[in-house]
Amino acid sequence: MLGIGLEHADQDGARIILPFRQEISNPGGQVHGGVVSSLLGIAARIGALAGIGAAGPLLTNTIELHTAYLSSAVSEEMVGQSRVLRRGKELVHLRAEVTAAQGKPIAAGTAIFRAVTGGENPTGAPGVPPFTAEEREVPRIAQTLVATPFISALGMKIEYYHQGRARLRMAFRNDLADAGGGLHEGALGALVDTAGAMAAWSLVRPQPGMRVSTVSIDANFFALAPGRGVIAWSSNLARRKEAFFNRVDVLAEDGTIVACGSVIYRIVLPE
Repeated sequence: MLGIGLEHADQDGARIILPFRQEISNPGGQVHGGVVSSLLGIAARIGALAGIGAAGPLLTNTIELHTAYLSSAVSEEMVGQSRVLRRGKELVHLRAEVTAAQGKPIAAGTAIFRAVTGGENPTGAPGVPPFTAEEREVPRIAQTLVATPFISALGMKIEYYHQGRARLRMAFRNDLADAGGGLHEGALGALVDTAGAMAAWSLVRPQPGMRVSTVSIDANFFALAPGRGVIAWSSNLARRKEAFFNRVDVLAEDGTIVACGSVIYRIVLPE
């Protein structure tokens, strides 16, 4: 879906390339933060897998991904690189970075990747939505915010948006799935990013001249949800002037908790 190309991979890490396309951007050609996080995660996954020589079936997944955003990529090709820090019996620790093709730093992060042999069937405990949302009409501005090309391509729909809380739904599609049949970690990470941003946006009134960006995302992935869509519940925990601290829980449609994360989002109002 993203159009990523593999340039190099070995037991020490990987290098991948992502040409710019309007489909991965926000208005103005700014590449969506979920795409950047996906590029980090995929570079880390490839680097981890390139050094795994176990025979037989493997259960593999990223269990933790941290992304810190350093600058924006605007209408430009990006490069994702990963470096293995340590290989353990089950866990691989990696550092990853995304740069523009000309070398400008875009994002940096760390990942923990898990690979085990055998037929383990991972499941998540039943989750409880973190808040009870009184149903209300979603404001037009919220619908506009999720109508950008990349978010629309993932099929995200916003269902609730009020006073620091938001709820988004993303249906399952085969083209968004990983090898295990569940929604790909990149798609889930993009959902965490977007849901956290919506919790922040619900607390401000849009004005001309605002500057916005995701500062960082921490995402943990607990369980597969083969063939099932997911619902993201987000809540703003604190606001420090332009910095919004938000928590996101992602549940499968049957209530199984699939992932959770924290998103620091920045909204700078005009003077």
